[in-house]
Amino acid sequence: MRVREKVKRLRLLFSKEMWRRIFTIAKKEYVESFKNRWILLFAFAFLGISVLVSFYGTLGTQSKSWRDLQTTILYLSSYIEYMVPLLGLILGYNSIVGEKEAGSLELLLSYPVDRGEVLSGKFLGLWGVLATCVISGLGLGGVLIAVNVEKVIWAEYYFFILSSVIIGGVYLSLAILLSAVLTESSTSLIAAIFLFFLFSFIWLFSMYALAEVTFGWDILREGTPPRWYFGLQLFNPLIIWYTLIALEIPSLRQWAMEFGGREPQYNPYTTWIMVILLIIWIAVPLLLSEFIFKRREMG
Repeated sequence: MRVREKVKRLRLLFSKEMWRRIFTIAKKEYVESFKNRWILLFAFAFLGISVLVSFYGTLGTQSKSWRDLQTTILYLSSYIEYMVPLLGLILGYNSIVGEKEAGSLELLLSYPVDRGEVLSGKFLGLWGVLATCVISGLGLGGVLIAVNVEKVIWAEYYFFILSSVIIGGVYLSLAILLSAVLTESSTSLIAAIFLFFLFSFIWLFSMYALAEVTFGWDILREGTPPRWYFGLQLFNPLIIWYTLIALEIPSLRQWAMEFGGREPQYNPYTTWIMVILLIIWIAVPLLLSEFIFKRREMG
């Protein structure tokens, strides 16, 4: 019986009808999301930030001139690490519980559609919204910058944009998990805000404090902390993302080596390990969401 069930699941996985239903739900989420003007504001914000930091740099820099894409990435990463996770959390925190409160989720589930298909469709649709905002905003910004500078290395900028979409998918997946677990949209919003501050601030300061207490700040700046310290970093997807782009983008790695504060030593890691870890960070919350959602009463 178990073998038959596994064969049946595999057939469903490759079923055209299943994927048609998933993409129908994804299309619905995608189209409806862009009816909200604040989504478009995020796209314009990505465009504006990329152009502004290229011309003005960051706070404290006095020169006003266009910087190449590699220098722009260095400045831009300080903003993207907050903006993209925030967008992912905003898109996902209300995806399940909000429709349940509105009554539209029960109507959707009254059709011949599996709850796992609903969850997958919602994730793909909302991730598509996030990707559109990031790619269009940063992409157009990159074109405007490239027109005004001589040295353009597109590969690094494309990699930065793609990695930003991936980390956005991580936060979207976590937000959908919150929406599947919690029963009120207000509670889900509070949990999403806490998650944002946890990974962006609380975790980092806690790791710095732990480093100071256990082996000292100087060792951390030298890039030779114990291996267990590197392992703890993997529990923060934002650090994995920053490690990934620093491995592939020389300007970011050089900044980390000079100023510390981020992780200056990446020897235990490779690009593919970081990519796989981010994919796991996307997959695990989604699988947990499906497990909980399928066992949740709608009444």
